[in-house]
Amino acid sequence: MGKRLGSFVFQGLVFVTCTVLAFAILVHTDVVRRLAYLVEKGRIQALRESLPSDDEVARINADTRAVAAIVTPAVVQVITEKRFDVNDLLTMHDRAAVSSNGTAPSIGTNGMTRSERLERLLRSHEGIRARDGYGSGFVVDAEHGYVVTNDHVINGADAIHVRLADGRLLDARLLGADPRGDLAVIQIDADGLHELTLADSDAVEVGDAVMSVGNPFGLAGSVSQGIVSAKARTNIDINGTEYRGFIQTDAVINPGNSGGPLVNLRGEVVAINTAIATNTGHFDGVGFAIPARRIRQALPALIRGEQVPRGYLGVSIVNAFADQDEAQRVIGIMGEVRGVLVRDVVPDSPAARFGLQTGDVITAIDGQPLRDTADLIDIVGDTTPGTDLTLAVERGGKLDTYHVTVGRQPAGFSTRRPIDD
Repeated sequence: MGKRLGSFVFQGLVFVTCTVLAFAILVHTDVVRRLAYLVEKGRIQALRESLPSDDEVARINADTRAVAAIVTPAVVQVITEKRFDVNDLLTMHDRAAVSSNGTAPSIGTNGMTRSERLERLLRSHEGIRARDGYGSGFVVDAEHGYVVTNDHVINGADAIHVRLADGRLLDARLLGADPRGDLAVIQIDADGLHELTLADSDAVEVGDAVMSVGNPFGLAGSVSQGIVSAKARTNIDINGTEYRGFIQTDAVINPGNSGGPLVNLRGEVVAINTAIATNTGHFDGVGFAIPARRIRQALPALIRGEQVPRGYLGVSIVNAFADQDEAQRVIGIMGEVRGVLVRDVVPDSPAARFGLQTGDVITAIDGQPLRDTADLIDIVGDTTPGTDLTLAVERGGKLDTYHVTVGRQPAGFSTRRPIDD
């Protein structure tokens, strides 16, 4: 009897103990959960209190509104038209009408081919003008009506029109274009124009806030905001430009934005929107813009309708690091080479006069290391003719310094030809 009672008491104690422990665990879990919630709530409240006050938000919004109000009146829509003559239209029609097995265009009404019908319809006309494209631009000189845009916006156009922010539609004339730098200047005759100021684009840093203004899809005066994502992007080929060094931004750039300004929060132009990297044909978060330094350099010559003056060395170059076989063939070395390899030197060029030789590896210019040929092309091209540059050159395993006075690129020069710069 006593043993059974003792066993019962023991079991009862075990049950009570387990119950108490289970209750304690449940209570403890609930307490921990409540404490975690209170900590998280306190953290969120602290973050909320660290955010700008209503007055500060109003001030930030007022600043961005002010930038938009300053910039938008100076941004224009550029509309181009191209004239097709009858023969061009008939050729395009014939190509479209030929079936996949190569048979001739089908016969239309009265036994005539469609080409003949189209010819009868259009032969009496001098031509037909079709609206060809839209882009953006911005006024840089209100007094003279100078408007900057991209060359690819107006290239090949037979007529150029500009629609101002106030709705006026004006004819424009092309003053000068630079396909190699994808810049152009057009002129309009109008009063009451507003102009924008070019910023020091070399002072721009990654992370700086910027705003893109333009006419995407023909939607005039559209403004978007982002940051400078990267600088000096040279390893991309955009619109056939030979001179790159693009500013990369995530401010929205879409078809129709080309030629519009990318501005800082003072409303100054840091770059001209030019292109996007995309798999969809529309903006995917990566846009490229030509820095204002290039605009400032090209503007006087474009206004006069002249070739943009650029620096010239007179060397044919390859990437020494990327082209090991070429490097070894030219200078007979083994191992890794970094910099830009001189493959050839133009006789009587600045490079020849100041002692550069085939097989030299240029590793830096004015202390700036060269990653690839695009770096050298950009630096030399952006240099005013007559300026002295200091080149770090490796020759025969020894590093030396050369001081070279940059020449002026000859007429018809192109970095796409065998002699690269």
